Amino acid sequence: MSDPSPGSGPLHQLRATSPPPREPLAPLGAEVGVKHRETNNSFEQACAITAWQQLYDQLLPGLFFGHVKELWLDQLQCFEEFTSRSLRQSCVVWPDAYWFGLPCPDQPGAARDGGQMGNGAIAISTGGEDFELTTPDNFRIMGLVVPQAELDEHARLTLDGGLPLSLKDQPLLQLDPERKRDFILRQRQLLIEAERSRLGPADITAYRFMRHELLDGLTELLASALPAPTQQRSLRSHWRLVRKARDFVMSQPDEALVVADLCQHLNLSRRTLQNIFQNTLGLCPLTYLKSIRLNAVQRELLSPDSRHHTVQDIAAAWGFWHMSQFATDYKRLFGERPSATLLRRAVGPD
Repeated sequence: MSDPSPGSGPLHQLRATSPPPREPLAPLGAEVGVKHRETNNSFEQACAITAWQQLYDQLLPGLFFGHVKELWLDQLQCFEEFTSRSLRQSCVVWPDAYWFGLPCPDQPGAARDGGQMGNGAIAISTGGEDFELTTPDNFRIMGLVVPQAELDEHARLTLDGGLPLSLKDQPLLQLDPERKRDFILRQRQLLIEAERSRLGPADITAYRFMRHELLDGLTELLASALPAPTQQRSLRSHWRLVRKARDFVMSQPDEALVVADLCQHLNLSRRTLQNIFQNTLGLCPLTYLKSIRLNAVQRELLSPDSRHHTVQDIAAAWGFWHMSQFATDYKRLFGERPSATLLRRAVGPD
């Protein structure tokens, strides 16, 4: 597993298929120990988790920093992620797996496809299918990715009748907040223990016990879970409209789209559009439009895969024609001048 680099992730759209997981899912001993990666922009952060496809957009102004602690236990991936600034995230995990996301307690504003992730929530996604998260400032989440067949078999062996709910139809489940908190603490302790012990290829017994402890704890949590409240359905429908708005913006990068264009494309009144964006993101549509395009510019500035090589060319490619205003807006959102970001493309990540 290599450190994240600005050229290792998709620029503006997730690919139709996930990259093959053969390398990161090699047998135990190929990659051991905890990988700890630190980043200073949302693009590098999106590239930091092994074998995922991710696109992150920073929504609120300020310098970004984040980190990922990641541990592979054969084909089970356990990680902790921290991000300092509010993000919109598009994510896909590899096929034939389940992702489970457990936001740490007391982080209001986190949502999975518009459904609020409160203290008792666990988010779920089936591998190969994209999902979206919105996360607040200073957000911390624990993640587990488990092969579907193995989780189903483990539940069959340890629970009467297996899991009571179909995970493929449940983007969010509600857990007892205290039981969820205990499981999060145990996940974090395992990461700390694995990092401190500097486990190597010969420590197969330690890895095996860690793996089974995580599987046991996860299946017990899922056995006690309830479906998300039905009122979350309207939030998910609103989030689908926000996703359509972003897709529309990304499909016309050189057009300086305005709110009226979104209203026409989505067949919504300006007032309805305003309410939907406030309910889902806490932003007005105009601020969101500008943030999405500025994040696209940042990815282009950082990525050696970009076909543009100057700040002016990249800004123009994303519909920014007033360069001084663009530079001001860019620095306000990311805390540095666009020229400083472009310079880091040449020298690589810190």
